Amino acid sequence: MAYNTDDHRGLSDGYGTYPPAPLHPPRPSHPPRPAHRPPPVHPPNIPAREDRDLIRLRTAYRWLRRTLTLTLLAYYTGFLCMAAYLPGVMDTDLLGNLNLGVCLGLSLVPLTLLAIIGYELVARSAVDPAAHRVRIADAEQREREGR
Repeated sequence: MAYNTDDHRGLSDGYGTYPPAPLHPPRPSHPPRPAHRPPPVHPPNIPAREDRDLIRLRTAYRWLRRTLTLTLLAYYTGFLCMAAYLPGVMDTDLLGNLNLGVCLGLSLVPLTLLAIIGYELVARSAVDPAAHRVRIADAEQREREGR
């Protein structure tokens, strides 16, 4: 019995016949749409690097990303350094059979969740209003250009 061949096409197997193999792959009925908007016809009046609202948005987003990422990385690096170079300290019993190393390792999960919640709260209070202002200014600019 041959596998992965088209020997079975047109032959009966007791349940009926297989359909004949297509001569060519099916073609789509319409061309695919681009996933992005076309570029603007003319450059904006204010370059992006000089737009104050856009600069504030970038600064707020950059501060948020770097602060939370570096905080969690510092904690994790400290945890790894303590585990590697201070095994006696990490073996200190805290609550019964729980030692300091296990407690610090397990605290990574709630700290990560707190970082996610903090990211969301700061993004809503600092980044989202700046993004909203940029969107409004862009929409107003497009309306002026469209008239």
